[in-house]
Amino acid sequence: MEPTEIAAKWKGQMQKGYLKMAVLLVLMRRPLHGYEIMKEIKRWTLGIITPTAGGIYPALKELENRHLIRGEWLPEERRKIYHITSEGIEVFEEAVEKHFELTSSIRRWFFQELARLEIIDEVDLPQVMESTLKILLLKEDASLKEKIEALRRLRQSLQSTVNVLSKIIRQIESREEELIWKIKKGTS
Repeated sequence: MEPTEIAAKWKGQMQKGYLKMAVLLVLMRRPLHGYEIMKEIKRWTLGIITPTAGGIYPALKELENRHLIRGEWLPEERRKIYHITSEGIEVFEEAVEKHFELTSSIRRWFFQELARLEIIDEVDLPQVMESTLKILLLKEDASLKEKIEALRRLRQSLQSTVNVLSKIIRQIESREEELIWKIKKGTS
């Protein structure tokens, strides 16, 4: 199997896991039927996750079997409406915590390796404002002022991240120029 095929397979596996989290997220807002869930997930993920009927309905069935969501058949509408359960909310909140732990570890490891390989200098990549995202994702009862403040903190954090990434790009460009100069000079 080619590396691109392996990576594509891994991406598909990751998206399946995130699909279930996305289902729980959109159902925290309000009960929805399957097609609405697909549309909301696509909208919330800015098209990164675009569920199909062949993917969403097995995920819904699994979540229902695990008692994380509850399906209710509405004969007059001829469709099933899904509701998140209290257990589903707990699982979603725990999954968000685990997601942040994982991404933080991966980010730290990735930049340490880039520095070790002398691709970049050591940088202190700011943490994405986990508390901000948690307010926006999890805290339904947050006031509008709390949400506005959370968005402001997130914007500041992202601007700080942009500044760090700009620094990394400059370091990469400098390293690239150094290597090109060595090639021109005839050394490797």
